[in-house]
Amino acid sequence: MKKIINKLSLLFCALLALSACETIDYGDTNVNPGGPTAAVTSQLLTYAEAFMPNILVNETSILYMQHITQGQYPGASRYETLTESYNAWYTGPLQNLNRIIEINSDPETAAEALPYGATNNQIAVARLLRAYYLHWMTDKWGALPWSEAFQGIDAPQPAFDSQPSIYSYLFTEVDAALAQINTTGAGPVGDVIFKGSMSKWASFGNSLKLTMAIRISHVDPSTAQAKLEQAYASGTLPTTNAKNLMFNYAADETSDSPWEDNFQTREDYIMSETMVESLRSNLDPRLFEFAEDARDSVYPTPQFPGGIDAGFVGAPNGKVNGNVPDYSFITSDIIYDQVHPSPIYTAAQVWLTLAEAAEKGWNVGGVSAADYYEGGIKASMEFWGVSAQEAQDYADAHPYSGIGDIAYEKWVALFLNGPEAWAEWRRLDAPELTPSAYASDQRIPVRAGYDPSIQNNNADNYAKVISTQGPDNLHTRLWWDIN
Repeated sequence: MKKIINKLSLLFCALLALSACETIDYGDTNVNPGGPTAAVTSQLLTYAEAFMPNILVNETSILYMQHITQGQYPGASRYETLTESYNAWYTGPLQNLNRIIEINSDPETAAEALPYGATNNQIAVARLLRAYYLHWMTDKWGALPWSEAFQGIDAPQPAFDSQPSIYSYLFTEVDAALAQINTTGAGPVGDVIFKGSMSKWASFGNSLKLTMAIRISHVDPSTAQAKLEQAYASGTLPTTNAKNLMFNYAADETSDSPWEDNFQTREDYIMSETMVESLRSNLDPRLFEFAEDARDSVYPTPQFPGGIDAGFVGAPNGKVNGNVPDYSFITSDIIYDQVHPSPIYTAAQVWLTLAEAAEKGWNVGGVSAADYYEGGIKASMEFWGVSAQEAQDYADAHPYSGIGDIAYEKWVALFLNGPEAWAEWRRLDAPELTPSAYASDQRIPVRAGYDPSIQNNNADNYAKVISTQGPDNLHTRLWWDIN
């Protein structure tokens, strides 16, 4: 205790001495005359875009959807991830995107940012990417701080915006961003996703609008119809695989594919028996494109002609599957290739969404739901390298009979796109997935729980959102999930 008192006394004396010192103005001694006088928007954008693979390769949601399962460490397959934090999104990419918009919205700083792309195009890209991230976040957690967020000490405990209000904001924001795009103007420097192509950003924005519209079609059909028809009428949707919107990786350890990183030193992920058996029972040739032959086992009752599917073996979901060579892995084209791209929005996803819109009688070009459905199947088959004849044979054997068919084909077409597959499964309640028998709570989660720090640091607003949205657990349905 005496040592502590002595140290505190010395500290007090030092602080007293410092407080008595005269303040010295060092002028521009530590200012770099050659350095930038404002934030470099190209660097802000690159950093923000680098977060996208965290969505595109979100293993937890892929495991929920039983596309794959785990080997000897099946925690996520048993739904043991009870809470997740969104803090890094606010302090990282969203903050960067806000700053890009702020810099380009001020005439003085916009002039300094002009070398990094046309002003409106920089703002439009930042708004669209910010909307994409916020859309994913609200579809994961539900209500979020937004209108009172990013105010620092002026609002350290921000209120939560409801999911309906966030969706309303997102539609307004996407429309405003699309209106700002000038496809003949310079795209933003630092854009590692589309290399400054504003035509692709227009396609991205309308694909996002299409996706948001179908998401709310059960709870706000009038808004959903209006926004989806606008997206369709834009003529910018990726309706062929040549127009797919993809995230491309680089062949270095800092920016390569997360799938290649996952399998660099360990083999934790294997094909789920749910996906393998669904494909097998439907004689779906995508089985041979999604997966590899198991190394140490064969399936006892193959169903394809000539037993060519015998080597494809799925693992039980959530079981401790310790001997992973007994099961099929994801195709080596994905897991051992540093630069294999991840789909953001694809033609198959668009066609199947338009099939549902046509089923509802919305104005999507007068094409029938059955034709859009078949087009979605063929686009998915082509994307995965299945021949046109095999695709046609499969489509002929699986004719359209209703929304359940769309839901199933979308689940397959969104293979390894966990967030989108999870969201559409929650909305449509199809296909029917059996929860893991090895989970302590045998219910597939329908949202993520808020990190405990939210309740600790923002107690009043946390209590308010729970009172309106529902219990903060994995099984409270989101606003648009009413089936």
